[in-house]
Amino acid sequence: MAWRVENPVSEEYKKHPKGKVAVPAAAMRKFHDWCRAVESDIHPKLAADTAGDLNYEQLGGRLAGQYTIRLSQEHRVAFTIDEGNRVVKIFQIGGHYP
Repeated sequence: MAWRVENPVSEEYKKHPKGKVAVPAAAMRKFHDWCRAVESDIHPKLAADTAGDLNYEQLGGRLAGQYTIRLSQEHRVAFTIDEGNRVVKIFQIGGHYP
């Protein structure tokens, strides 16, 4: 079973454009490169290295179980990983931390 990226954030942004965080095109290219790497069956951590040094980070404390990759100095992608089902679920694109 290959890895899958679920990205409900994109649909939510389309519904509420006023709440959208503007992410530069170069940062979004990094995001899409990372998604393609994950969907080509590379673990999300290794995909972060494949797409460029995206500073994959597992969060701790009250954010335990969540992960981020850095798209730019300002913007990150926050997600969870279901290792058993090989699913990455995106819950925030843009901004710094969830």
